[in-house]
Amino acid sequence: SPCQYYKFDKPNRWLNSGGLGTMGFGLPAAMGVKLNFPEADVAVVTGEGSIQMNIQELSTCLQYDLPVKIINLNNGALGMVRQWQDMVYNSRYSHSYMESLPDFVKLAEAYGHVGMRITDLKDLKPMMEEAFAMKDRLVFLDIAVDTAEHVYPMQIKDGAMRDMWLSKTERT
Repeated sequence: SPCQYYKFDKPNRWLNSGGLGTMGFGLPAAMGVKLNFPEADVAVVTGEGSIQMNIQELSTCLQYDLPVKIINLNNGALGMVRQWQDMVYNSRYSHSYMESLPDFVKLAEAYGHVGMRITDLKDLKPMMEEAFAMKDRLVFLDIAVDTAEHVYPMQIKDGAMRDMWLSKTERT
């Protein structure tokens, strides 16, 4: 996960599914963390396929005042599926492209939250700062990412958590 590179200032601040049923895990996990640590900044890093598995929980977040930050890496595809297809199956794509995605900014706003779209890397830092300054609002950051972009490190199939691809050709 790219979150492995985030510099946390306290221990025990990174929660993940450990690769077991990852799609849809992020938002409910963030909600649970926010319930237990209401003063903490809580963010979920997700993709457009995963967030849609529990998108209805945006209603629950409003009802129970859970102002998490959703960082949606939107590449228009099921990114990890597509990455496996690139790396293991010679770029033979099947069922990994998403043609009918919603407008996530409008969707967040329809649920009563703040929606922001980032299409230019130069806007990333100021918009992230703006989002995290809104302590009492759920902010949905929809970040456009190139479909061909890969995420590293990536766990190797049937490997241990320490067995990773660091690039398309380099492994731990």
